[in-house]
Amino acid sequence: MERLVVSDGTDTATLVATQDHWLLTVDVPRGEAERRQRLLEAAAQALGAEGGGRIVFWVDNTDEAGDRVPLAAGYTPFRDLWRLGRQLPAIPGSLRTRPFADQDRAAFLEVNNRAFDWHPEQGGMTEADLESRMSEPWFDADGFRIWENDSGELGGYCWTKVHSDVKPPVGEIYAIAVDPDLRGRGIGRELTLAGLEWLAHLGLRRAILYVESDNRPANRMYNELGFEREATNRAYQRILR
Repeated sequence: MERLVVSDGTDTATLVATQDHWLLTVDVPRGEAERRQRLLEAAAQALGAEGGGRIVFWVDNTDEAGDRVPLAAGYTPFRDLWRLGRQLPAIPGSLRTRPFADQDRAAFLEVNNRAFDWHPEQGGMTEADLESRMSEPWFDADGFRIWENDSGELGGYCWTKVHSDVKPPVGEIYAIAVDPDLRGRGIGRELTLAGLEWLAHLGLRRAILYVESDNRPANRMYNELGFEREATNRAYQRILR
């Protein structure tokens, strides 16, 4: 079973199976606290009846009111994702980057998966995962900036995207990684600047990114580059046995 839909006749909760948990979404507006809590409890009850598992539920741009619902439904917080933002342009970087090309696929996956071996979403990426992301409407190979080391091998990347559904449009540093063998040389900082430079080249005036709250080295670097915290997305879990 890859999908479990729970309904009380009015509202619906959907559980989608991932590698190690069930991702829960609900179709109830955030302001409807009682309805949301009822669905979170119903989802847990339904999964328990199917043999149990781990449910993960995200609250975007959380606040005290947003926290109350999952806590009351028996869920516990375990992960914070910070949204950082800054104005563009930024200072220029020193690295020369180029657009992503099809022949980069294997090298990208190898570097990405070693750099993100700890990350629940970006790590363990497959060719199919990459193809899926490249099929998204926002994908632009020109904004997928590749850096080659002195040997001409892929040494890192800065993958950007544009949120054109908001006005004015906003750029995002979607993902960034350096070959683990090359860490400690300031390459991550320069790749970030390369990504910001690309977004500014598109005429954008603001950039955002998402980073784990406990990733201290990355947060220190982003702070030095002028990023400020704007919001917190919080993940809650409930384990049914």
